[in-house]
Amino acid sequence: MKLRALLTMICAGLTFSTLAQEQIKWLNIEQAESLAKQDGSNAKKYLVDCYTDWCGWCKRMDKDTFSDTLIARIVDFYFYPVKFNTESVEPVTFNGKVYTNSSTKSRRGSTHSLAYFLLNNRLSYPSFSVLSSEGQLLTICPGYHEAAEFEVFLVFMGEEFYKQMNFETFSKDYNSKYRTSVLSKIYSEK
Repeated sequence: MKLRALLTMICAGLTFSTLAQEQIKWLNIEQAESLAKQDGSNAKKYLVDCYTDWCGWCKRMDKDTFSDTLIARIVDFYFYPVKFNTESVEPVTFNGKVYTNSSTKSRRGSTHSLAYFLLNNRLSYPSFSVLSSEGQLLTICPGYHEAAEFEVFLVFMGEEFYKQMNFETFSKDYNSKYRTSVLSKIYSEK
């Protein structure tokens, strides 16, 4: 009986340590672009988390959604995950263009020019931009999203279902038609 309890504790510990290691490894956009160039024809799309330091919903997204182990695995599988503080003051070079913030100090309301590109001039936080592997804006997903809801969006964009159907149709059918095979694919390739 003691041996069984010990084995159960060891298995539980291994499972917990595996889950605890599954987290998003955020990049800046220049690092992601470098990876995309290295990966060539196997390059992934970019998922850019556009946030500000003062945004409470951005912090909640980090705490509740991005800390979810399944979300971390999906993001890692399909995307180069990029965090971008839209009020940063450092110049950023992306796709051969230099983006800047006209303010010299990071402060509320001093928006970086890269944010205008990533959010198509519609600034709200949090917002998530999906870029093609070549750095072209595909879509923007504004607002806070719980993990289950965000999973559907990530798979819709990652698997390129957007080329076949609208999001509403996919979202309605996701759990019954697509989720099992997508998760099987994601877990088998890592």
